[in-house]
Amino acid sequence: MPTNPSQTEQVVQAVFSVCVPNDAIARMSEPIAAVRGAEFIGQFQEYITGDKRPQFPDAMKEAAGCVAIIGCDTNPELALETMERLRQTFQHKLSLIAVSSKTDTEFLLRAMRSGCDDFLVQPVDQSLLKAALTRFQKGSLAQTINKKGDGKVISLFGVKGGVGTTTLAVHLAIHLVRKHRKKVLLIDHKHELGHVALHLGIKESVYHFDELLRNVDRLDSDLLAGFVTRHSSGLEVIPSPDSCGPLEEVAPEAIGRVLEDLRTRYDYILMDSSLQYVPQLASMMEASDEVALVCTPDVAAVRDLVRRIEHLSAVAAFSHKLRVVINRSTSDDAVSSEDIQAAAHFPISAAVPNSYPELMRAINGGEPIGPQQRGGFTQAIAQWANRLTADQPLDTTSVAAPPKRRFSFGF
Repeated sequence: MPTNPSQTEQVVQAVFSVCVPNDAIARMSEPIAAVRGAEFIGQFQEYITGDKRPQFPDAMKEAAGCVAIIGCDTNPELALETMERLRQTFQHKLSLIAVSSKTDTEFLLRAMRSGCDDFLVQPVDQSLLKAALTRFQKGSLAQTINKKGDGKVISLFGVKGGVGTTTLAVHLAIHLVRKHRKKVLLIDHKHELGHVALHLGIKESVYHFDELLRNVDRLDSDLLAGFVTRHSSGLEVIPSPDSCGPLEEVAPEAIGRVLEDLRTRYDYILMDSSLQYVPQLASMMEASDEVALVCTPDVAAVRDLVRRIEHLSAVAAFSHKLRVVINRSTSDDAVSSEDIQAAAHFPISAAVPNSYPELMRAINGGEPIGPQQRGGFTQAIAQWANRLTADQPLDTTSVAAPPKRRFSFGF
C-alpha cells in the first residue's frame, strides 16, 4: 500500500513509485514538485503481481494521468510483471518509468514491450525526470481536453482472402495504443476462426462481436466489460469465436447502434471484418469514418480491388471514406503502385512493405512487432497511425492514368 494516505482532491498528474529505495525517492521529490499539477501520492513497497493486487488510492483513479516509477533492481522479472499489471489496470492514462542502476539492452527492450515509456539510470538525473513528467502531462491533458465522445471507427477489409488484413489491423492498433497513447478497441468481426487473438497471444475468450450485436438493447459498461479481453499493451479486444459455426443473422441496424455507443468509450475502434457480410456491409460502411481496402500487388487482388471500388463508389456516401492500402509491397513488384492507381482510378493511401520472415516470427510467438523496432514495415504502420491521430484528410479524388499504361488487367 502507498505510505501516503488516499487523497480526495484531484490532481492533474498522480506520481507513485513501486519498489524504489527511499533515498532515490528523496532525490525525485524536487523535480516532481517543480512540475505544476504533478503530485507524489505515495509508494508501494512490493511489486504488483497476480497474487498481490493492492487497493489503489482515489487520487490515482481521479487524476487526468498517472506516472508509475518502477524500481527494477530488486527483482527485474517482477518489475516487468508490475508494468504489465499496471498497464492493464490504468491503460491509456498511465505512463511508466523504469529506474535501474544497470543498463541492460535486452531488459530495456523487454521493458518497452511491457509498456515502459522511459528508462532512467540510478542515480536519477533530476532534469531528465522533470522533462519526462512534463511530456507525459501534456499528453494526458490533451486527451482530457479532446475527449468528446467522438471516437473514430476504422474498418479494414481484404479485397480477397490472404492479403494480410488482420496483420495490419493488429499492428495499427498496437501503434495507436503504445506510441500515441490512445484508448483502442480492436474487433475481430469474423463469425468463426478469426486470427486477431492468435496474433496477440490471447488464449481465452468467451464472447464475440455478433453476440454483442444481438444484445444491443442491454449494452452498458458492465455488459461491454464481459465481452472485452485486455492485452498487456493496453489494447482492448473482442476476439472472434475459436470454433467453427454457422453465420447467424444479426439485424444490420444493430451495428450502427453499437458502434455509436463505442465511440463514446474509445478513441479508436478498429474493425477487422470481411466484405462477405453482405447484409451488414452498408451499415458497417455508414458507421465507419474510414474504410481501408487491403490489397496485395498481384493481378488477382488488383482485379478484385477495382471491382470493389466500382461497387462501393456507386454509393456516393461511401466513396470519400475509402482508403486503398497495398500490403507486402516491394520495389520489384510485377504490378506497381502506378499500375494499381491507373487501374483503380483511386489513390493509394498507404503501401506497407513486405516483411514476411519477421511477421511470421511475431505471429507464431503471439507478440506483435512493437513501434520501437526499426524497419520498413514499422515505419509504414507508424505513418498510417500518424495520419489518423493528426486527423489529416486524404485526397480520394480519382487518379488519372499515366500516359503509358504497362498493364490493363483485362479491364
